[in-house]
Amino acid sequence: MRELDALLRQVQGQELVATARAVATALHDRPRLLLSGEPYPVPASSGGDVRVPNLERPITLDGLGGDWDQPEVEVRPGGASVTAEESPYAFRYSLGRFGSAVFLLVVVQDLHVVTRDKDRPQAACDQVVVAVVTPDDELLRFAIDAQGDGPVSTWLLRDDGTRVPDSRITGVWRTAPDGYLVELRLPRSLIGPRLSLGVVDVDDPASRAVVGRLGHAETGSREELDTVLVPSPEVSELVRGLGRGQSRIWVVDRGRRVLAHAGSLHRPAASAASRWDRLAQASLRALTARLLGEPREDFADLEPGTFRLGWPTVERALAGQEATGERLTADGRAVVLSAAQPIWVEDQVRGAVLVEETTNDILALRNRAFERLFAAILGLTAFGAAGLVLLASRLSWRIRRLRDELERAIDAQGRVSGGVGGAGAADEVGDLARSISSILERQRQYTAYLEQVGQRLSHEIRTPVGVVRSSLDNLRLQPLPEEARVYIERADVGLRRLATMLARLGEAARLEQALAATDREVFDAVAVVRGCVEGYRAASPGRLLELRLPPAAVPVSGAPDLLAQMLDKLVDNALSFALPGTEVVVALVRHGHAAALSVSNQGPRLPEAMAGRLFESMVSIRPAGSGGSGGEPHLGLGLYIVRLIAAFHGGSAAAHDRPDGDGVIVTVWLPLAVTVP
Repeated sequence: MRELDALLRQVQGQELVATARAVATALHDRPRLLLSGEPYPVPASSGGDVRVPNLERPITLDGLGGDWDQPEVEVRPGGASVTAEESPYAFRYSLGRFGSAVFLLVVVQDLHVVTRDKDRPQAACDQVVVAVVTPDDELLRFAIDAQGDGPVSTWLLRDDGTRVPDSRITGVWRTAPDGYLVELRLPRSLIGPRLSLGVVDVDDPASRAVVGRLGHAETGSREELDTVLVPSPEVSELVRGLGRGQSRIWVVDRGRRVLAHAGSLHRPAASAASRWDRLAQASLRALTARLLGEPREDFADLEPGTFRLGWPTVERALAGQEATGERLTADGRAVVLSAAQPIWVEDQVRGAVLVEETTNDILALRNRAFERLFAAILGLTAFGAAGLVLLASRLSWRIRRLRDELERAIDAQGRVSGGVGGAGAADEVGDLARSISSILERQRQYTAYLEQVGQRLSHEIRTPVGVVRSSLDNLRLQPLPEEARVYIERADVGLRRLATMLARLGEAARLEQALAATDREVFDAVAVVRGCVEGYRAASPGRLLELRLPPAAVPVSGAPDLLAQMLDKLVDNALSFALPGTEVVVALVRHGHAAALSVSNQGPRLPEAMAGRLFESMVSIRPAGSGGSGGEPHLGLGLYIVRLIAAFHGGSAAAHDRPDGDGVIVTVWLPLAVTVP
């Protein structure tokens, strides 16, 4: 943005130089346009300058002064600026030109107005004095008075002190409560390079007191008069025609006095804002103003009526050089760019053209460009962010779906029960889905292999076991020493254990196959549990079994014999871990639409590492080589069978430490066959 700002200022400066060069070219070698027909510049007066601006319309000579819009200049005795209390006598004047006439308004403060009376000498009255140097370099002095309200009388003052009537200056005199007012019309041809005004008050003790320096009009030389500056209307029209909006053009003479100017530095009122401008002003304009600063049109530059310029660019142009510059306005609220060109008459510089513009236009252009750029970036960012959010949302949704499908593909027992979708996509997520599908397929094959290991092992080992058993039976028929029979008995015990293991392996395999073909029926779980526990008490008279049953029936949909087989495994497992002399508690409890069958015993707690694997196949927490009741081998299939039967009945099984921390409780949740109130 700084580069853009510098570029725009450079372009604007070049445009100002071109405009100043065009105006200066139009004024080259035309001296009569510059200084009211004077072929050479008039030296500055020791007193000051009198500026005669151009008027928009002619003045009506009515003595009222209501149609004057030019600033008034106040003059007090001796030219000093004093208060009314120090000297109540003063006058104000205004000058202006329209066409071939110069109009003069004089407002005099005088508590005692003395008009001309035929019974008194001509000079014994209040009067206005006008001294001019004509274009022909002739010094003329005029005295204007009146006999009362109405037309004035104009007298030409000769060098010998006499007065003669003169009709070249006309006007109206009107008396006011605090003085009098005079409106005059002077021909433009009468005014040359110098002009001075004054007022004579006959009430002054010296009888000839003059307000201002114009008392010298009767006795002073022409060099003591003020330099008059009457801008050429041709120059004003030329400058006005070349002026542009937001530009101000000055034409000054060698004395740095303003000959003409046109234009304004303030931008015109903005037209109706477009929809984009209204939207930007409501949303982005505050941010732009905070970051870059908005151009301000409430700046103040020069005082009204300024007619002398002394800026460095003007000085360089009057020295014969093309000049450009940059300055702040008087209040520092705006930056003004300027370009100045000298005006040549033959080989001498007779004036300069100064063209000025503020940087508000380029600042506004820069800010609007920034707004559009920022809006475009913001829109693209929002569009890109929305696209990224949509893409990320779709990717995360696909990944979550892939995760959910993967979780559903493997059940709680580690079996592969389904697959994953999205394998046909060509992106990375599709590649991941294909990899997961391949892994699941290999897992399915390996799980199927493991599930068949027990059945194959049982089938393959059964034949060697039969051979060994027949061999042992034949050995018993042979006469053997007693020492040899001991080894035969040991071999027979090991063979029975091996046969038991094969039977249990086959039991688990057969159970999985039988569950699919088992018919369901609704039965009372209370009766089944009660009958099983009574049988356990009869089979194990030395063990303590406690039974807790609900008073009402507990209907369950399933197979009673499978429920009894499941309870056999639970009780057998609890008896094998229960401490001697402690009881095993079998409880059946209703909980809403489900029933909880639990078996608890006092003994060791569950190992933390096996808490989630107790119901898997071939998993046991007994030490290696240990047996259960009766010394039978344990392959870790009991709780696995419990889980299968619970799942067949639509329930689940879980094992936890007892609340008192002394033992384990295994609970099977079974849904009820009918709604229980």
